[in-house]
Amino acid sequence: MLRKRDMRRRMLTPYQALALGFAVSTPTPKTLAFVPASPLNLVHTLMRQNTFLPKEGRSRILSSSSITCLRAVSAEEIHAREVFSIVDADTSGAIDATELGEMLRMLDLDAKQSDADALFKYLDSEGTGAIKFDDFAPWYSEAISAAEVISETVRSNIIGRRTISMFDQTPVSDETFRRAIECAIAAPNQSMSEPWRFIKIGTETVKEIARMNTDILMDSGLWEAAGAKQLRLLSIPGWCVVTSKLTPGDPQAEEEDFAATCCAMQNFMLSMWSEGIGTKWMRGPVTKTPEFAKLCGINTEEEKFVGCIWYGFASGGLTNTTPWQRKKSINDVLDIVP
Repeated sequence: MLRKRDMRRRMLTPYQALALGFAVSTPTPKTLAFVPASPLNLVHTLMRQNTFLPKEGRSRILSSSSITCLRAVSAEEIHAREVFSIVDADTSGAIDATELGEMLRMLDLDAKQSDADALFKYLDSEGTGAIKFDDFAPWYSEAISAAEVISETVRSNIIGRRTISMFDQTPVSDETFRRAIECAIAAPNQSMSEPWRFIKIGTETVKEIARMNTDILMDSGLWEAAGAKQLRLLSIPGWCVVTSKLTPGDPQAEEEDFAATCCAMQNFMLSMWSEGIGTKWMRGPVTKTPEFAKLCGINTEEEKFVGCIWYGFASGGLTNTTPWQRKKSINDVLDIVP
């Protein structure tokens, strides 16, 4: 059977993990506040937080009271029959281990035949050498139900993410930062343009940025604000400047690339949130100056500044921050045309 490191390398989807006899426990908000939208990233995060359990724990978890996100089974039953009929290539009304292997491949699961054989043995509880639809349907429904729990967790944590303004001084590990970058560059982009660049800002550069910002405020006569702001900037434990490439002569491509970079920044912040790290997307006056661009190594002829993400452990914890109340509901922003 697949081991955890094999799953990490193959980046299995929730359905794929369950197909090979793994179960997913419901994560707590602290261990999984958000997982990026891609199901590949979802499983990647679940695995690195050790929330996949071996098959022997599967029935206990999937039968627990924590599994509450269950939908009507009618649509699932129809889909299950469709998948089964496709797999049942010889229309025998049952599938064998070879056909099960084909089913795994149809589900985009890079599984060896030995994996398929192990799953077949699990499903063929009566040892008949064939799996009928009645054998297949409960497994399929169980996998769907478990995946829906994960999906509900993802949605609730996307909605729960919010801007953090106050940070503790403990630095965020480089491993956490790199995982956020990994999720960021999974964002959609036009024709694989991958227009983004991420610049991790060190303490010496932060000091220079704080000094530049102080000069701007003092030149405007804001003496008290200058001092307070300098202390504020120096207290931010993590800085990441993000740029998007310029496309001279093609404003449409440049606009699409800017949108893609914004998506990447959202992915970055959501990945951080999933590991208990708060973020704030900021664009202060100092970030618009040529001096800032030069200090951060931004080539203004080839790229433009999109935003700076502050990140760190939230003072008081993520759950102690009061979210802004949204002004518009789904109905306010959703239109439907025939």
